[in-house]
Amino acid sequence: EAFRIDFAVRIALSKLLARRAGAPLPTLIIDEGFGTQDSSGIEKLKEAINSIQDDFDKILVITHIEELRDAFPTRIDVVKTAQGSTLSLS
Repeated sequence: EAFRIDFAVRIALSKLLARRAGAPLPTLIIDEGFGTQDSSGIEKLKEAINSIQDDFDKILVITHIEELRDAFPTRIDVVKTAQGSTLSLS
């Protein structure tokens, strides 16, 4: 629950500061932090991210959690191999 509260406060502060500066807020990057969430918490986070998608041109979610990776229509998968990392778009 603390993570979800922190997430909400950070989004609200970002939007407030951007509005005060008269600057657009085109991209939101959410980097990990979901590991503390149970399946109910992950579901609530997916709903929260979807509810704010109209506020941003792009939302990038970086995660290793399968349930969260499959929640979005477009994915960039990064796979580490012996020859280096590969990217695939799906």
